[in-house]
Amino acid sequence: MEAWREELRITPEALARPHGIACVDGRLAGFYTLAPAPRDWELDNLWVDPRCMAQGIGRALLRHALQAALDGGAMRVRVDSDPNAEPFYLACGAQRTGSVSAPIPGEPGRVRPQLAFDLSGNA
Repeated sequence: MEAWREELRITPEALARPHGIACVDGRLAGFYTLAPAPRDWELDNLWVDPRCMAQGIGRALLRHALQAALDGGAMRVRVDSDPNAEPFYLACGAQRTGSVSAPIPGEPGRVRPQLAFDLSGNA
């Protein structure tokens, strides 16, 4: 994680875009940020504190994010997913659209799944 600190840092610019947070007992439990575009928005962050996983927080944040994108005019929300998060997104209705090579030390064949939520039927 330390090697990715800068890449994973949430900037003030990211928080100026559509975003949401979830709190449990007054503590930050998770958040998301969206990157708007004319048709296809990107869910560029969705994080849940590991101590708060399996409580429905990720699903609630994702529902909120997808509704925010739909309200903003998005037809689709793309996700450049961590491989470990792919099952979550697929269970929530995402479709896999491809993958990109993302090798890391010890995992030269690692790929990041490319996913999308189609919002066009929800308008």
